Amino acid sequence: MKRVRNIFIALPPQPPDSPYYDLARSRKVEIFFANLVETQGMSLAEFREQGISPLDYNAYIFAGKQAVDHFFRLMQEMRLDIPADSRFLCVGEAVAQHLFQYIPGALRRRTYAQARTLDDLVPYMRKHAQSRYLYVGGGVAPLQFFAEAGKFQIPVATVRVYHVRYLPLPEALRRKRFSVLCFPSVTSVLAWKHLHPTYQQGDTAILVFGQDTLRIAEAEGFRVTDYAPRGEITSLLGLLSHFLRTQGNRKASLSTD
Repeated sequence: MKRVRNIFIALPPQPPDSPYYDLARSRKVEIFFANLVETQGMSLAEFREQGISPLDYNAYIFAGKQAVDHFFRLMQEMRLDIPADSRFLCVGEAVAQHLFQYIPGALRRRTYAQARTLDDLVPYMRKHAQSRYLYVGGGVAPLQFFAEAGKFQIPVATVRVYHVRYLPLPEALRRKRFSVLCFPSVTSVLAWKHLHPTYQQGDTAILVFGQDTLRIAEAEGFRVTDYAPRGEITSLLGLLSHFLRTQGNRKASLSTD
């Protein structure tokens, strides 16, 4: 692979003190951000068309903050209260902390937030196999997670609380040829494919976060260079740092041959 010069990450622009910029300075590369996905909350009528009653469940699964926001907005519109015996399963501490804005202290103690991915929730779900699980999301359903839960006969219902719309790249980025593309989610992969249907990867490296993202990226014809989480690499930032470090090590070894 050619020297890494510029990197695109499918995330909203980051604040100036973001560790991504520290990484860019230390590795002498340029990093560009753009959000390729916009979410729009479902109306109450759209939600009800799915035929799901939230109170038929007592364990709610959230993989992102948008799902939390729109779920509790709809609950408020329906004038429904979460049962006191409910459990909450979150992918990551950040999602759990966001959830805590909506639930009282007693329910916060019934929140599980140690999972790095949806698949990591399955061992916890097996310990509470009698719970009635509802995955709250939008966009593409996490089929790998449903399949993993199904291996242990754990039924998981799903309900969508928001729509996904794809956003074009900003004008300043449309003509750039990136050395590395980083996709943090399934929707970011699908957005890139939708916006660039004739895209040719060439020698561009592609890094993805999440097993479902890896599966979808490969199904869409991308050659994935590396993925996370795996082992000690627990974030997209960590994955990018590892990639740049190993690229540097490879070049150093070649130059001494």
